[in-house]
Amino acid sequence: MLADEKTRNQALEPDQSFIVEAPAGSGKTELLIQRYLKLLGLAKLPEEILAMTFTRKAAAEMKERVFSALTEAQTQDRPKKAHASFTWELAQKVLEQDKSLEWGLMNNPARLRIVTIDSFCSSLTRRMPLLSRMGIGLNIQENAKIIYRETARIILSLAENKTNPYAVMVQNILQHIDNSKEDFIKRIVQLLEKRDQWMISFFDHRENLEIHPLNENTRKKLSFALEGLIQARLDELNNLFSLKIQKRILKIALYSGNNLVTNNSSHPCSCLAYLKFFPDTTIKSLEIWKGLAHLFLTKNNTYRKKPDVRLGFPAGKNLFEKEMKDEFEKLVGSLQTNPAILSTLTKVKKLPRREFTNEEWNLLKSTIRLLAEINKILKQVFSSHQITDFTEVSLAAIKALVNKNENGEEYPTDLLFYLDCKIHHILVDEYQDTSFKQEELLHKLTSEWSNQDGKTLFIVGDPKQSIYRFRDAEVGLFIKTQYHGIGNISLKPLSLKSNFRSQKYLVDWINNCFQRIFPQHEDANLGAISYNPSTAVLEKSINPGVIYHPIPYNEDSNIISQDEANKISALIKTLQLRYPKKSLAVLVRGRTHLTSIIRLFNESNIAFKADSIDSITDRPAILDLLSLLRALRFSGDRIAWLSILRAPWCGLSLRDIHSLVELNASTPIWLLLNNTSQITLLSKDGQKRIQNFLQNIRPFLNRFVDQNFRDVLEACWIKLGGPACLQGTNPDDIEVFFNKVEEIIFSGQEDKFENFDQILMDLYASPLAITENAVQVMTMHKAKGLEFDFVILPGLGKRIKGEEKRLIYWMPHGDDLLLAPIEEKGGEASPIYEFLSDLNKEKEDYETLRLLYVAATRAKSQLHLFGHLEPSKETKWKPHSKSLLNKLWPHIKDDWLKKLTETMVSEPIQHKKETSAVHSTQRLPINFSLPTPAQSIIEGPLVDIEIERYLEPEYYWAGNKARCLGNVLHRCLHDIAVEGLEKWTKEKIENLKPRFKSALQGEGLPFDQAEEALESGIIAISKVFEDDRGLWILSLHEDAHSEYPLTFFENNHYIRSVIDRTFIDGGIRWIIDYKTGTHKGGGKSLDIFLDNEEKRYRPQLDRYESVLRKYGEKLPIKKALYFPLLKAWREIN
Repeated sequence: MLADEKTRNQALEPDQSFIVEAPAGSGKTELLIQRYLKLLGLAKLPEEILAMTFTRKAAAEMKERVFSALTEAQTQDRPKKAHASFTWELAQKVLEQDKSLEWGLMNNPARLRIVTIDSFCSSLTRRMPLLSRMGIGLNIQENAKIIYRETARIILSLAENKTNPYAVMVQNILQHIDNSKEDFIKRIVQLLEKRDQWMISFFDHRENLEIHPLNENTRKKLSFALEGLIQARLDELNNLFSLKIQKRILKIALYSGNNLVTNNSSHPCSCLAYLKFFPDTTIKSLEIWKGLAHLFLTKNNTYRKKPDVRLGFPAGKNLFEKEMKDEFEKLVGSLQTNPAILSTLTKVKKLPRREFTNEEWNLLKSTIRLLAEINKILKQVFSSHQITDFTEVSLAAIKALVNKNENGEEYPTDLLFYLDCKIHHILVDEYQDTSFKQEELLHKLTSEWSNQDGKTLFIVGDPKQSIYRFRDAEVGLFIKTQYHGIGNISLKPLSLKSNFRSQKYLVDWINNCFQRIFPQHEDANLGAISYNPSTAVLEKSINPGVIYHPIPYNEDSNIISQDEANKISALIKTLQLRYPKKSLAVLVRGRTHLTSIIRLFNESNIAFKADSIDSITDRPAILDLLSLLRALRFSGDRIAWLSILRAPWCGLSLRDIHSLVELNASTPIWLLLNNTSQITLLSKDGQKRIQNFLQNIRPFLNRFVDQNFRDVLEACWIKLGGPACLQGTNPDDIEVFFNKVEEIIFSGQEDKFENFDQILMDLYASPLAITENAVQVMTMHKAKGLEFDFVILPGLGKRIKGEEKRLIYWMPHGDDLLLAPIEEKGGEASPIYEFLSDLNKEKEDYETLRLLYVAATRAKSQLHLFGHLEPSKETKWKPHSKSLLNKLWPHIKDDWLKKLTETMVSEPIQHKKETSAVHSTQRLPINFSLPTPAQSIIEGPLVDIEIERYLEPEYYWAGNKARCLGNVLHRCLHDIAVEGLEKWTKEKIENLKPRFKSALQGEGLPFDQAEEALESGIIAISKVFEDDRGLWILSLHEDAHSEYPLTFFENNHYIRSVIDRTFIDGGIRWIIDYKTGTHKGGGKSLDIFLDNEEKRYRPQLDRYESVLRKYGEKLPIKKALYFPLLKAWREIN
């Protein structure tokens, strides 16, 4: 019995609402499907149940598994395994309900409402285009960054419009970022990507950004929200001090403060002189607490070793002064026993004041006012392009569900009333990835529900796997929903424990590690999730669960990366040799960690699949082609022109480029290239290359005005010699580039060429041709939801990239939205901005722990960890503070250091000899010319290509069902012959039914006809195994082939044939054609039927014989027809 068997059964109670925490490998999807089937078996209409997921892949998988469960219940006996048997039983009840209420589910699976949240929102806006204010006919863009940039440029242009009320606001912001236009655009794009988080109207529906007074009351409200957060920090520190420690701190604080208030009253610790009691945690005591933090911490936020006169501790001339110094040092020693105190003291030391300065408030007001205009302009840009994005759709869907009266109070729309009548049960998968807007949607959908009306909400997820903050996921919503439910609906929290995925050693390591490094207490606002251990269902393996691979340190990071890549490649070869059928995956934090690994995989011929890893812009040939595009479109783009002069097709040296432009910083490059006196300054090689280049490119400069630009660009690239300069770039990637150019031209949006590099950033290079056993290479984020036998985590010692500055710092916190204005570039740091930034770093740190958990739990058999340490003053070696290895360090430290010592002894560090860096570039020979075109096509009679089926005898009389059955039965007989008769047991033939039926439906047969054809097909296969002739045909033979394709030329036609079965037996080449027709009756009437079939198909078999003779067959040939359903055989001689 499973450790959580009772919990799993409880989760299927159809009249209860639940929120289920389902850790990695716990069988979450099966539980979700069982719940769905349970509700479906009790429903009056299948549309009463709505299941929502976050990705199309997850929705498709769930729908497919539900439909497969129904198909298996319809066609197979009850399975023996308990969990499969229970699912089968639930599916049987659904089929009974389906038959009783005439749903027709098997013929109309679209009635199963299993959708993504985005597609559900989209359906709502299509139903109510006016109410949602979305209109109709808008295309949804998954990546609307180009639109965001266009919006940002429009906002930037407001600065030049003196009559526009927003001009001053834009100018004010520009001054704070050093008037950097590109920085401004970048930060506006960042705002738009996460706009559902900062739209204040989302948090308080009675407020509107455009007309919001933003007065002192608003200022106080924001300050009050900040105050609550500051006091929470003080509470956190206060709770770490025992009463005994508090008394000791008070004694030392008074001593320091009294000395400083006399000698240095401006010191932050001087305020401690007025302490009478240990401070409370109200905002009034903030400066006291910050004084205490300064008392114990240095500027670098480490504990002070010895106090001196500057801290209020005189030189120690008398006994009391010496005792106070000693007491200080002892107290610091006591504080050091709890590591949490140091980090919390550091946080308190940096706490801001609760009020905004006038300058901060004015800037914040300007920015908030501008947010409304940004959102308004974005909608206009969307409308002009007839497109939108999913954020806009989600927000519009929420608007379609509620209206507001004159007082700003909400009331349901007709659409919400309709949905309330229609939907009785909602299931939500992966709830840990919910955003604020999606949680609000659920709140609206269930706003008219109660706990007693029989409607239920079933939420499944694992907060430990919430890793999509960059996509607006807010893990705190899961915790809040566990405690408070959604709206009027109370949700009973359940937790699954069983792990069906990983072997016991691996589960034990994951439990021990993450219990230690995850936070001990949960905090919904900071995204702190505590760890609950799982129970392994699988036994221990003969292999250890986790293996450490320390990489020796080297000052040259490239050597570390290369060393790591070498060891990973060696490990993969070893694993593939030992376990050829096992799956392997390499998972990384970021794509840049893969550079050395992928290069070595290519060099070592290790087959790998790396979708969405290699950006197309990482290919030199693509960058050169991009420069050529910009030079042709924008003749004044100096960088583009200099880039194509440096590209292999021109190959100008750096010295020649310098000579060309040294004294002409503003003259267009094209004019310099046509200036004879300027060209004479170049080397002879350079002059010749420029001459060739001009000769090749000149004809194309203005041709795109009246010709298709894609054709002009491609012709110019070929003329310059581009195809000879691919430098390892896949030709498919070049085709992708040109197709994207054509797509833009076709859409009429040629202004997009100005930011074509941004468009290319979202395109990825084609993966290499892969084998079935290819190593999967992907990011940790991409790996979520997948599993592999062996998982390798490289680059754990590398630092994690920090966060970029924002135009306005916003952070949802509880029911409030915390805000801070942008910091002035080069100016003093804003305490409030820094405080929110630090809070965000905490949230990021917690998510990084969860990302490690996701990566580690992808492994079924074994996990391999690779990383390096760095030299340290405190200890000899330690991980970089911002690395993933540092997160794991509390658990792996001792074993990792031991393994590192062993590695350094067995593999002495090889210091690479320094060599002078020589920069070289590939370039075409100076006398390069295009290859001679292939010979022109010789004209002659038109040659046709035909598929044999158009030449076969017509059998329209047999009908579509016979055709479909024939196609599927042919494929089955092929599989039997290829796999071997011994592998096809009666049980396997019986288990073939669902696949056989799906294949029939895939051929286009309706459900009822597929049932009839399925019965005939299974009978045919069974008869083959009962027939000695059938067994002989499908058994092993010399030079045997099934579904053997051959192409031949006849009467000015190329004809493609497929021979069902051919082999050599007893020195004779047999050609056998399967015929899946049947005949009712026997005796003479059957002989007549077979005679007619022989006449009908003789020409076809004769043609097969002729083709084999043309292919060189010398043996005698015999031909025959075989009828599986009749156990009949006819030789044709």
